[in-house]
Amino acid sequence: MNPVTQISSKIISIEKRNLRGAMCEKCGAKMFPVSLLKPHLTQHRRRQRWINGELRKLQHTFSHMRDFA
Repeated sequence: MNPVTQISSKIISIEKRNLRGAMCEKCGAKMFPVSLLKPHLTQHRRRQRWINGELRKLQHTFSHMRDFA
């Protein structure tokens, strides 16, 4: 399986098949085929929700620390 290099970075050819690609706007990752972009974006959203939850916990802790001081 030898990939053929082309001028366009949005299409790759492997064994006489053209695969369309997409680029993630958030991190710049290239996805081949395009169907992998949706799960990739879902992972970004999941990670952002986790970070927001952790930030809420820290804000809560700091606000209580100020109350005791």
